[in-house]
Amino acid sequence: MSEKIRGVFSTIGFISLFSLICSPAESFSQLPSTRTNYQLPKDSGIAPYPIVSGGAFTGKQVTASPDPLVSYVWEHKSEELQVYHLKPVQVHSETAASFEGTESALTDDCSITVNGEGSIRFDFGVESAAWIEFDSPDLTGEVQMSISEYNQPAIVNSGPQSPHKTGIPVKHGNTYRLELNAELYEGVRFGWIHVTRFDRPWHIKNVRLVCQTKPVNYAGHFESSDTILNRIWYTGAYAVKLNLLKDHIGAILMDRGDRHSWTGDAHVSQAVSMIAFGNYEMVRHNLQRTAEDNNSIESYSLLWIHSLLDYYRYSGDEAFLRSHLGTLKRKLNHAAQVIADDANLGFYGWDERLGAGFETPNIPQNRHAYRLLYIQTCTELAKVLAAFGEEELSVNYKRLGDQKLAEIRKNPRWYQSIGLHAAAEAMNGGYLTHQESTALVRHYFLDRSNIVSFSPFNQYFIIKALAAGGLHGEALLAIDKTWGGQLRLGATTFWECFRPEWSNLFLPNDPIPNGQHGYTSLCHPWSSGATRWLSEEILGIKPISPGFKRFRVIPHLSNSLNAVSGGLPTPLGAIRFGIDVNKGTAYLHSPTGSLATIGLPKMGKRMRRITVNGHDVYPRRNAQNPPYAIPTEDDGFVYLPDLPSGSYEIDMEYEDEQRKSHPPKTKKRNANHTELVSVDSTTSTDWVDRYGRDGYFLFDHQGNAAQQNTLPDYVEKIVWKNEGTGAPRLGNWPLDGHGPLPILATQNPMACYQTYCLDILAQPEKVYQFTLRTAELGTNGKFVIDLFDERTKNLIHPTILVKTTGNVRYYTFRTRGPVRVRLSHVAGEDAGLSGIFFQ
Repeated sequence: MSEKIRGVFSTIGFISLFSLICSPAESFSQLPSTRTNYQLPKDSGIAPYPIVSGGAFTGKQVTASPDPLVSYVWEHKSEELQVYHLKPVQVHSETAASFEGTESALTDDCSITVNGEGSIRFDFGVESAAWIEFDSPDLTGEVQMSISEYNQPAIVNSGPQSPHKTGIPVKHGNTYRLELNAELYEGVRFGWIHVTRFDRPWHIKNVRLVCQTKPVNYAGHFESSDTILNRIWYTGAYAVKLNLLKDHIGAILMDRGDRHSWTGDAHVSQAVSMIAFGNYEMVRHNLQRTAEDNNSIESYSLLWIHSLLDYYRYSGDEAFLRSHLGTLKRKLNHAAQVIADDANLGFYGWDERLGAGFETPNIPQNRHAYRLLYIQTCTELAKVLAAFGEEELSVNYKRLGDQKLAEIRKNPRWYQSIGLHAAAEAMNGGYLTHQESTALVRHYFLDRSNIVSFSPFNQYFIIKALAAGGLHGEALLAIDKTWGGQLRLGATTFWECFRPEWSNLFLPNDPIPNGQHGYTSLCHPWSSGATRWLSEEILGIKPISPGFKRFRVIPHLSNSLNAVSGGLPTPLGAIRFGIDVNKGTAYLHSPTGSLATIGLPKMGKRMRRITVNGHDVYPRRNAQNPPYAIPTEDDGFVYLPDLPSGSYEIDMEYEDEQRKSHPPKTKKRNANHTELVSVDSTTSTDWVDRYGRDGYFLFDHQGNAAQQNTLPDYVEKIVWKNEGTGAPRLGNWPLDGHGPLPILATQNPMACYQTYCLDILAQPEKVYQFTLRTAELGTNGKFVIDLFDERTKNLIHPTILVKTTGNVRYYTFRTRGPVRVRLSHVAGEDAGLSGIFFQ
């Protein structure tokens, strides 16, 4: 950037930013190539906030980041939001004859001639907190506009101001803006202009997203030899940044009625925000804002306490923690009462093993998880209080946690049936014996097919637990499945829910399944936990004492991940660290007032020599006046303790021979192996001779008791939810020529009713075949079928995508024991079943 342009930019104080990012539909191996072009707009527009100003593009360009402003550095903090303009990176029309010059929308001189009715789709390359508008000096006829996170105009849950994200634009002079809610912004990646009535030719000028942003700088950074991990770190940071509002951390999800700061969700958002942006003041304000909330979700009150302790460890703000001692007491007293009364937990997560959101939140696994989270909360709070002299309170909270733990330990094998997510709470608690943690790892964390949660929010706690168990390699595999899988489907921010199997069913930027969570949001800051984890576990920087007065750097590398560098903002200043074990070099810069401990990984070899700033420190030190403390070591690391603030250049020499290691053996998929035997689209309702030889079940209005006498002797009954969130719709499906069929179907677009499950309660060891008959309620819809072990709720078959044709289909499976079947809406008509047959 020339000094002349910089000067004009600073003087004028507004810009129009255009990010040219390659389509995520391209090969996943290609990183998004970001170039930020800006020009002085012809006018300042009609935005509610000022155009981006107060800084310049003086930061580092980061190809791994989807953020158009990743290199923009504000010189002063501002509480006000600002806006910038984004132009499309791709344009497409299925009615090409109606539009001339569509490719000009990708340039600085957009001029599209409208010659007839039709639609144009614009891909802006990256999800933004934005609204869409265009200019036209001569528009005639009638137009509508649409927005979406997907490559189709969005339709979200009922409840928001505009569930259909299509409408007539509002005219402001020669500018036409789609205004779908009072705040204007949504989470937007795609936009459309629909010409619905054509009179005579007219012109489209300057198609743009107007994107709002909070003026915060990237104070943290991450770079490793694994380019996918780099993209994950920056995508998570960008997702959180988009949700930084004027005075709190909110949500830009497609407006669906819950755009506020949920105190438990904010736990992850705030954790990422501090390591990426160092915005401690905003995190403190958000903690204060949500101090008395739990949103009727009991675990969220405990997560608020963890957020407070996390803020204290990172910021050192003892006064703020002390000001909430009363809040802590009230929340923990309430939590103890919830445990004593077995009160309604409200929600624990979207995963099937957590009760599928609001469907069945009080299942035993969630009771276990809540108790173990309570013990973890008491244990961590006791340690923090003891550290700054609140001995009486510390002893009291330690006693409360120990009492609950003793109750659990009355069953010596308590850990065998608690479930994956509860096991994660226990592993993260810091109170387990070696025998208990080893048993939990063996029972829950070596099954690669089932350590991935449907909820990236809950997956954060699982990867933390894997790290606590020393399973960093397993955690990285889970991160690639969960967060890397989203990138493979075109994500530029992280999603509310995700299954790795979707990568085999959908193309990048296609609509994905909805569920108990309703319309699936593609920008959820609380799904960005991998960013925090990578900084703490792979880069390895963590505070030991509040405010990073003491901190440790223990990077976890491998043969395939041999280098990492990055930094964190702290109240004392930035910490910067990097290591490349192939080159045998490392460096550390620590701020004034800090004391560091570095762990240098042995990489399965014997460490031969370490020098720090030219001084030998391992295995022999300089004979006279050694400048550094004596190193220590264990099987995995050599530790350089108590390094005063300053800059360090470190050289390492390894023995050539690799020591033999014995990684933990991973388990095979759940013993309830299920396979798809056939898909039949030719049989209609004449199924008697082909299916149901052992028995059948047809849905009707009688409820669960209906037709149970037609089931085979190895199936006790068929059960589904008839009430509460997620209850399916019972009705009749008119099938031409054959009369009506009774059906069970979703209730799109009602939030929480876009999915439903039914359980086949078969004998535990019985091997059998069952057939699902779909009720395809239209010819242009999509839904998915998932199968779970009804007892463990582990997924036992890859997700199946059904593209509706209006005709019945028969999906036949071979399985063992009780099975849960879940149908979830994707697009178009409702997802339905009309019968189950056994043979």
